[in-house]
Amino acid sequence: MDGIKCIERIINPNLSCYRDTDLRICVALQHYAVYIGIAQRSTRLPLAMVTYDLSKSDLPYKDCIQQLIRNEALLDSEFNYGQHTFTVTEAKSTLVPAKLYEARHAKDYLRALYLLKGKECVTQESEPNTKSQILTAFNNNFFEAARLIFPEPKELNFISIYACLIRELFQMSRLYRRYPVHVLLHTRGTAFDLCVKNQEGLLYINTFPLSDANSLLYYTLYALNKLKLDLGSLILFLCGQPPQFNLSALLENHVSATAFLPASTRAGISKEMPYSRYFSCL
Repeated sequence: MDGIKCIERIINPNLSCYRDTDLRICVALQHYAVYIGIAQRSTRLPLAMVTYDLSKSDLPYKDCIQQLIRNEALLDSEFNYGQHTFTVTEAKSTLVPAKLYEARHAKDYLRALYLLKGKECVTQESEPNTKSQILTAFNNNFFEAARLIFPEPKELNFISIYACLIRELFQMSRLYRRYPVHVLLHTRGTAFDLCVKNQEGLLYINTFPLSDANSLLYYTLYALNKLKLDLGSLILFLCGQPPQFNLSALLENHVSATAFLPASTRAGISKEMPYSRYFSCL
């Protein structure tokens, strides 16, 4: 398929038992990879996960997407999925308290933190757990790719990595109440995200560069130390794209309660369909 290669295809045999309208499809976009996830809308039960590698293709990005649409059965335009969502894993995000947020300054909030080139697509999400607005900037090519996959008149939703982090962290805090502080560390290639919550609410969320094990350990411990947290009183969850080093072993030396992000109890995710692969696609 012109250098476009399917490197993972996991389909739950029960997928065919659901009506299209009962399902949610989410596509996570990168420059060199596309992740497609399908889940049951109300329970988030994962029913399909497909990963494509685009790195070997000589085609322009949009042409790769069009080729993918023609060949991937799960993207059949005849399917009437109940919800269409996409995410961009390389995006730049920030939170603004809802009471202070002004839509006309959306790009200004992001420019204060990131170098923007002026052609980025900026999305805004209401985050109910924190009563804030999440602003995200990413290359407009990703939005155009999402529109190719989900053409009009289908309603198209965007979910940022920050929204995923906060959603999961608040869910974990309800399940692991014996810990007063919950931390979620998400690795994504050359960067990682750190999200911290205590019993009062969200304490911290930020993105750091990820070059090697030492840089991840330094930034993580620096952030937790600046928050004046007792490492023995918190639980640290890991998720995302596995780095080249043993992430769990690295952090367990400093935070004894370290675990990979578990599935929601409502999701019923089997061992054959690891939850870590679905973080951005559920």
